[in-house]
Amino acid sequence: MIIKNAINDLKTGAILPIYYLKGGDQFLQSFFIEKVSVAFFGDMPADKTLMLPDDMKGKEIIDRLTMSDLFSSKKLFILRNPQQLKGKPNDDLLAYCKSPMESHVLIIINDDWMNKAAFFKKLDKLTDSINVQTPFSPDINKWANYFFKERGKIAHRDVVDIMVDMAGDSVAHLNNEIEKVCLWAGKRKSIEPNDIEMFSGWKRERQRWEFLLALGGKNYDKAISLGKTIITSNDSMISLIYPLTTLFQEMLFAKMKNGTFDEPRGYMPIPPSVKKRIPQFARGFSKEELESALNELCKIDKRQKTSYSTDETELFQFIGHVIG
Repeated sequence: MIIKNAINDLKTGAILPIYYLKGGDQFLQSFFIEKVSVAFFGDMPADKTLMLPDDMKGKEIIDRLTMSDLFSSKKLFILRNPQQLKGKPNDDLLAYCKSPMESHVLIIINDDWMNKAAFFKKLDKLTDSINVQTPFSPDINKWANYFFKERGKIAHRDVVDIMVDMAGDSVAHLNNEIEKVCLWAGKRKSIEPNDIEMFSGWKRERQRWEFLLALGGKNYDKAISLGKTIITSNDSMISLIYPLTTLFQEMLFAKMKNGTFDEPRGYMPIPPSVKKRIPQFARGFSKEELESALNELCKIDKRQKTSYSTDETELFQFIGHVIG
């Protein structure tokens, strides 16, 4: 099940007694748990209990799930790593999922999407799992639109692209940055690209992305100009080595795969606007040029850590070495 569909169901009052979250994105897990809590408890005090098999015996977990309380009829339980329950508690938990208490809601979390433990196979047959994997393009763009809409705002398409580039693969970061924009916009419903320019931190990040695009596109003059701006804005060469290395590594991988580029399933310190152009950039470099650029970055990294060298000189020499 798509998480946003499950949240929409909650808004209509359709609250299930069992939810099974599959995926390791901590923000999406907490985001959904909070939505369930608000829908379930309303104005009542929230009675939430986190249960970890590492800290609690299996029998205690089952007893808590099945116990009625005279003082609090509604209870929300969050159970992590349930596959660690062995023997009878494991069987009892599956039995509970088949016939849960009406006054309780149980959210089961499986951080590992690929975990094929027998417990999860059985759980999949009892309830629809909700995907809380970290989203990538184009799903991350849909989340940006969702967060704007949640706050009663309509964002220009370019704004969404900028926010996604800013946040990278972090949904939590994306949500936080959108919160800042919406607070700044006040009662205005529409968010335009000009609004983003009001934040100096974002402007600095965009200069970094444009620098990577200039390097990948072999635009020497623009790379030099942006590189100088970046270095004189209190950035350092050592902070650029990671994104630069990633860019040239991915171009080399694309070159070795005859121009194809697999969407990454993990964090990359380069924004989507750069990622999607990697196959195009790779065609402009030979395999030897890409390998030479990576070797040069290794040398710069070593010099930065072991001897004195100026950031501006190192950066300009690297640009000249790669595309000069």
